[in-house]
Amino acid sequence: MAISADALQLSNLLAVLTQPDTEAIRQAELALKPLLKDPRCVPALVEILKAKDSQPPPVRHVAGILLRKRLAGHYSKFDLNTKTGLKAEILLILSQEPERTVRNGIVGVAASLAKLECGAGGTSWPELFQFIAAAAAADGQQAEARELAFWLLSEMTETIGVHLKAQFQPIAGLFSNALVPTEDAKVQKAAVKALGQLLSFLADEPEVEVFANLIPPILQVASQQANDEEFVSTVLDVLYDLAYSPSQAVGLHLVSMVHFALECVKAQSLEMGVRDSAALVIATLAEAKPKSFGKEEALVAQVLEVLFTLIENSPDSAAGALFESNPAWRQDLEDGQDPDYDPDEMDSPTETSMAQGTLDMLACEIPKKYIFQPAVSRCIQRLSSPQANHRKAGIAGLGVIAEGCSEPLREYLHEVMPHVLNAARDTDAQVRECACFCLGQISEHCQPEVLAYSEQILPIVFNLLDDQTVAVQATSCYVLEMFCERLEPDAVRPLLDSLVKKLAGMLEATTKRSVQEMAVAALAATAVAAEEEFTPYVGGVATLMTKCMALTEERLYSLRGRALECMGHMAIAVGRDTFRPYFQATMECACEGLTRDSTDLHEFAYAVFANLAKVMKEEFAPALPELVPHLVQVIGTDEGQLEPAEEEEKTGDFGAFDDSDDEDEDGGNFVLHVRTALLEVKKGAITAIGEMAAHTGSAFCQHLEAVMQVLQKAASNWHPLIKSEVADAMPNLVIPSISAYHNGEIQWTKGDLACANPMSAHTNAIVSAVLTELLALVKDDDKTTVAKACEGVQSVIELCGPHALMPIANESMQCAHDLLTKSAPCQVSEEGYGEPEDDDDHDIVTQAACDLVGGFCRVMGAQFSTYLPQFLPVVCEYAKSSRPPRDRSMAIGWLSEVAQEMEGAILEHWQGVFLPAIMAGLSDPSDDVRRNAAFCAGVCCEHLRENVVDVYPQILSGLEPLFSVDPSAGESAAACLDNVAACVARMIMTSPTHIPMPQVLPALLKILPLRTDMTENETVYKCLLGLIQMNHPDAAAQKGELQRIFNEAVSSESKVDDETKEKLKQALPALQ
Repeated sequence: MAISADALQLSNLLAVLTQPDTEAIRQAELALKPLLKDPRCVPALVEILKAKDSQPPPVRHVAGILLRKRLAGHYSKFDLNTKTGLKAEILLILSQEPERTVRNGIVGVAASLAKLECGAGGTSWPELFQFIAAAAAADGQQAEARELAFWLLSEMTETIGVHLKAQFQPIAGLFSNALVPTEDAKVQKAAVKALGQLLSFLADEPEVEVFANLIPPILQVASQQANDEEFVSTVLDVLYDLAYSPSQAVGLHLVSMVHFALECVKAQSLEMGVRDSAALVIATLAEAKPKSFGKEEALVAQVLEVLFTLIENSPDSAAGALFESNPAWRQDLEDGQDPDYDPDEMDSPTETSMAQGTLDMLACEIPKKYIFQPAVSRCIQRLSSPQANHRKAGIAGLGVIAEGCSEPLREYLHEVMPHVLNAARDTDAQVRECACFCLGQISEHCQPEVLAYSEQILPIVFNLLDDQTVAVQATSCYVLEMFCERLEPDAVRPLLDSLVKKLAGMLEATTKRSVQEMAVAALAATAVAAEEEFTPYVGGVATLMTKCMALTEERLYSLRGRALECMGHMAIAVGRDTFRPYFQATMECACEGLTRDSTDLHEFAYAVFANLAKVMKEEFAPALPELVPHLVQVIGTDEGQLEPAEEEEKTGDFGAFDDSDDEDEDGGNFVLHVRTALLEVKKGAITAIGEMAAHTGSAFCQHLEAVMQVLQKAASNWHPLIKSEVADAMPNLVIPSISAYHNGEIQWTKGDLACANPMSAHTNAIVSAVLTELLALVKDDDKTTVAKACEGVQSVIELCGPHALMPIANESMQCAHDLLTKSAPCQVSEEGYGEPEDDDDHDIVTQAACDLVGGFCRVMGAQFSTYLPQFLPVVCEYAKSSRPPRDRSMAIGWLSEVAQEMEGAILEHWQGVFLPAIMAGLSDPSDDVRRNAAFCAGVCCEHLRENVVDVYPQILSGLEPLFSVDPSAGESAAACLDNVAACVARMIMTSPTHIPMPQVLPALLKILPLRTDMTENETVYKCLLGLIQMNHPDAAAQKGELQRIFNEAVSSESKVDDETKEKLKQALPALQ
């Protein structure tokens, strides 16, 4: 059949597009553009599609693609008859087209027509759905017809999801009929693809439930096609999209979804990229539905076994997570350390990285009561194995879960640490390397409990610095860095000299940049731990760092930055006077780094500015006029920008012929590119400017307006990293004004609003602006930002008093209440994933909100009585035995703060709230909870006085078992004993006649002096000195014990303050 002249002209040009001649194609495109802007191109292209006899398949294929692209621009120009005829023609062509590629193109045309009909309020083209239903029901010999039906549904995902919800049930029926074992494989695949796209599109909609019951058939079909990687990947993408679905119906299939993904993870026949996608599905389901996942005990066990087995059987380093993004480590490998090193593999997932990443997510997301014991028991079991690869998996797994399971792990350290220390001495290098990684993770995340093992850890790590394996050397430095950051000087003292010399020697001797960088970081951490005792080493270390700070090769910038960072940490350690000779050179190096095109150097420079501002204080002020404008500019820079899309991003097939190709339109041809490195730099700049405001005094006042403006803009940044840093820095803007107008301190009285506002007009304005921004951030949807904003509000009101709080009192109290009841935006955004109600793990925002309410009490005192009834039941929910220990500790600690600040105003709540909470807390299995309960009991007795003496026997009965707590079990146990002692001391001072002194006093003296909580020294010694002064007979009978305690307290090693020591010395003669 002959085609029209218009169609012939188009077909000739389309034929050129199918030829391998670039210049001819360009000329054809130029000729086609004006023709395709004419509505007559639509019937002409349809003619070409119909001309099976005269037009070759490639030309008809291109005609289908162009028809789809130009249809939207011309369709509204046609009358009803033309539209009806066009729709009929397309269905006829679909039913008769023999060529698969051409048919695919026509499917796209039909989908576009359906979208246009539905979107324009048309008839929704019922004939198309009759066509689809008939094709899907075609007999067994017509598999291609059934496949075509699902191609159409696949192309129409958005149209169906938005406009055709009334058709969901019959459409679900079509899918159900196709997902049976007897159906042809290509039909099954087409159905799964179409259904998967629809499930993904509807994942957040309630209507997804219509299709949710088809998830098991999808997984069954996918299991049958397990060797088809493209198909398996499609299914995994669907499962990923469904993970966050709020539908209960989707949640019912959690176990089967995880099982399918787990089989993919295990399948050696699949590409690592596909297996890694399957692992991501498991991790995402754990993140989205942590409670449902955790409650499936057998499922958790199966997943953990697979993950540990992968680590066992993989030859890769299980400590590699430490170095995956470390350029120095990559460079060392490229320089020939490992002859099998392949640089492309560094960015590709391995079985070990896949397993560790998934295990990390499970540990971080699943409630600890479900994940900790199964995970840690598998670690310990493997650590006892005679096989090195099993021990590697056990110690690596322990390191991986240390962050997510830090809370229960801290309580379990006494059982875990012997295994970790043994692994550090293992004969196998990979086990030793993983032991270092594990020690570093535990040192980072299990503070302060891990510090009790310093005598065992430091010598082991010291020996590992000499290990023959470079990876072990570098990882040992990492352990030192993590461990020493919180160490006290007396703990590091025995090894300080040899440690500094060893690290300095490593730095000078090694050519491995990874070891050099980690040695510098370890030196910095050692300085922080040693504090002033590092003074003798400052000169030598500074000389080494000066050499590194002079490096100008771009590949050595990270080492230069580490050296700069080390100087800042040394300054923190030894203080202003000792560091002063090195201040100028360090500043010059940092500022010179800002002239170089290196985000790394800029980031390190801002960090050192922050530290030097803390140390040098007003001596840093001369640098402000140069640095603050620079930092303001950096903070104000847009870290994302619209850039022209890559050609393949904006064109696809024949993109030059889209409707948007008119010369004056650029719609869709630009992509937002985010420069993540600039985000980190901006974060560093905000930190630096915050520390400068906090420590340089009134000199910063002249910069407040510019800084306030740029931080207000940054507070609305899209990225949580920036918002949370603004929340951290914003409260510091109040400090320069207080320095300038209040001599560094605002004098305010708790709860007193009757007096004049003690804040100057300038301070009042700054405080108002700061609190306005912080309250907005408290309502953010990012938890870290919210927690820091709560801390910021608390610090400002405690600094400035009731007059600062009153304008925002109601709003801030409502925010705190919302956070404690888990109804704030940052908490609501996590709900709705079909999760059951359950007690969650301890949460940073609830802790911050609880502390904020404590701040309200400190500022308002008894005036808080009006609000207290709203908060008591909410906070006491966290004291339930089903809550994690940190929640229970937080709740009892908050009651202590309330009692301390509100004093007698809590009396009406004593019997109903405080006393029951105290008694439950004293019998709690956690030392931290018992410690806080003892403190709360003492404070309540101190402030409620004769109103509570009738329950002294009850309180003493609750305290009695705590006198036998073993203080060597850890810091929490020792602190528990200290608070028991302080509680009894307060009870004695309040009403000694209600204490059975002959029994209680000897028990009290036996647990003295205090071991950890030095803040209670004043209370305890005031009590003992009082008993001596009143010549109490029971005190006289205990002169020997009192003499022992006082002698220990006044010794040079004692941490008792000088004033109390002097009082004790004066009392000692009376004890002779």
